[in-house]
This record gives sequence, C-alpha cells and structure tokens, in this order.
Amino acid sequence: MKVEEVMTKKVITLKPSQTVAEAVNKLAEHHISGAPVMDETGKTVGILTEKDILNALKTSTKSIEMVYPSLSVVSVAFVETDKIKETMEAFSEISNMKVSDIMVRDYVFAEKGTDLAKVVEIMGLRGINRVPVLDSGKLVGIVSRADIIKGLAKAKAVK
Repeated sequence: MKVEEVMTKKVITLKPSQTVAEAVNKLAEHHISGAPVMDETGKTVGILTEKDILNALKTSTKSIEMVYPSLSVVSVAFVETDKIKETMEAFSEISNMKVSDIMVRDYVFAEKGTDLAKVVEIMGLRGINRVPVLDSGKLVGIVSRADIIKGLAKAKAVK
C-alpha cells in the first residue's frame, strides 16, 4: 500500500506569519491537531502541532514529592504538586507570537509513492502523528494516524 492511497488530499495549511491564536482557531475549526506551514511561494517550511503550542506555554513543570510517614505503612505515597500557571494566562502570553516562532522546521515528510509501512515505521520511531506528502517538493497531501487506520480498515474490507 502506498501513502497516497490513504492520505488526505485536501490539506489545511498555516502561514508562518499567522499568529498562534489564529493557528489555534484554524486547527480547532477544522478539528485537526496539526498542519503544515507554507510560505508565500507555496513551499512547505515546517509543521505546527498541538504539542508545539502546548510546549510554548510558559508554565512551570509539575513535580512529584514523596509524602512521609508513608514508609511506615510499607508503601510510599506520592503527591503531585501542580505549579502550572492558569492555562488561559499562559496562552495569552503566546497568542500574538508568529507560527514561525514555534513551528518545527525540521519536519518529516514522505514523497508520493512511499510505502505506507515505511511511513508508519517513521511515525512510530519519531513519535509523530502526521506526515506531509510531497510530490517533487509540492505538498499533495498529509497522512495522519487516523488516515492509516481508515486505510487499513478499507483494505481489510476489500479482501
């Protein structure tokens, strides 16, 4: 099975000059969790995902602290201390940043004609959920985990 057999052909894209708030609205509007970023010439220059947006939020990390005297009861109890700022406050701090400020520039893509098994392997190894599909450098589609599952289900139904 080839990547173009399961990819989504109508790709929602973002522009590097868009604000993070505009990107969030577009992702939410289209019910997608990430999109390729294309410059004014139509070249794919990166990808922006929910993960990138959440990583950009200026929050402190959660820490796990051991609570005593739990050792006396044979087990060790842990309590999570949450030091995270209010999410909306943190988002307002990044909402006017440009997509180009937080997008991933070193993104993984597949060429049209690539075996789907290879794409699945790369997605697993890199821990990514979507891969833009290019044909001679031009964006022609995107394949997500959901596309792969639908493609596999369709292939099984055909047999």
